[in-house]
Amino acid sequence: MDQTTKTWVFDDLDDLDDPDYEFEHDYAVEVQPPSLSQLAACGPAERTRLIDDYVRAELARVLRVPPDTIDTAGRPMNSLGIGSITGLELQRRMEAVLKVDVNLNMLLRANSAAELVDCLAGQLGPEDDPHKHGGQRDHLVSHDLPSTR
Repeated sequence: MDQTTKTWVFDDLDDLDDPDYEFEHDYAVEVQPPSLSQLAACGPAERTRLIDDYVRAELARVLRVPPDTIDTAGRPMNSLGIGSITGLELQRRMEAVLKVDVNLNMLLRANSAAELVDCLAGQLGPEDDPHKHGGQRDHLVSHDLPSTR
């Protein structure tokens, strides 16, 4: 199943006030999530890179900015512009695509997107990965989704 999505990103929000503005100058952010089998089969460094690319694309989609402008290491999620609505959108998309449980409260309080990337990379590795946390709710990401969904 192809889960690639496109979202329009505006080059300059001032353009929206211009009645002659043409949307063809905007561009779409494509989100192509990595396959779960690929993530489980690759090494930790490659898995982290794939997840970083995916998280950047998802953040770019909800924030409507180019993925390469997102600082994943130096800024807390709230200073990136992730609030309750965008956080909920990220949570639901990542849970659906990656089949993990993402703690929304901890996502919103994360010190950086890199923290989310590291948690996801640890959860999506081989079953014997020491970073797997089972269904515990005190972690940003857990591998098993609650059965109540």
